[in-house]
Amino acid sequence: MQDLQQRDFPQYEAWENIVLRRKIRTRLGESRLWIYDLVENEGFERAPFMLLYHINGGFPVVAEGSRLISPTLEAVPRDEEAKKGKEDYDRFTSPIPGFKEKCYYHKMKEDSSGLVQCALVNENLQGGSFGFYIKYKKEQLPEFVEWKMMGEGTYVVGVEPGNCTAEGREKLRKEGTLEFLKPGEKK
Repeated sequence: MQDLQQRDFPQYEAWENIVLRRKIRTRLGESRLWIYDLVENEGFERAPFMLLYHINGGFPVVAEGSRLISPTLEAVPRDEEAKKGKEDYDRFTSPIPGFKEKCYYHKMKEDSSGLVQCALVNENLQGGSFGFYIKYKKEQLPEFVEWKMMGEGTYVVGVEPGNCTAEGREKLRKEGTLEFLKPGEKK
C-alpha cells in the first residue's frame, strides 16, 4: 500500500492546541483510498472536539434518479424546510431553480463489526452505475448528516459522518453533547 500524504494540520485557535495527523493511503490500480486521522490535544486545557467529514458528490454521481443507499434507521429533518421533502431524503432530482438546502440527521445501524457503510449512486448511466461509498466505525463517528442541495448552479449532496451534528459548538455546549479532548488525549 502506498502512502499518498502524511501531514500534520494544527488548529490555530486561541487557547487551543489541537493537531490533526492524517495519513492517506491507496493501492496502485485500485479506485479507492483510505484516510486515517488522529486528533491530539497538545495543549494543557481540555478542548472542544468536533469532527465532521464533509464529503461532497456532484454530477454525474448526483443526477435525476440517484440515491443514497444507507442503513438508515431514521432520518430526522433539521428544520421545517427539510420536513417538506422528508419522504424523499434518499432520492435526488435534476437541478431545481430556487431550491433551499435540506439537512437530515441519520440514525445509522452498524454491521456486526461496528462499521457503517453507505453509498451515493447514480444507477441510470449508460453502461452501468457510478458512485462512491464510505465506510467508517460508528463508535468513532456516531453522527451522520446528509446535506441535500438540488439548486441550479449549486447541485451537490454531502454525506457527513462525524462525532457531532452541524448545529455548531455553542448549541452543542448548551445541549451538553459537545465532546472534549483532555490534555494529551488522542482520538
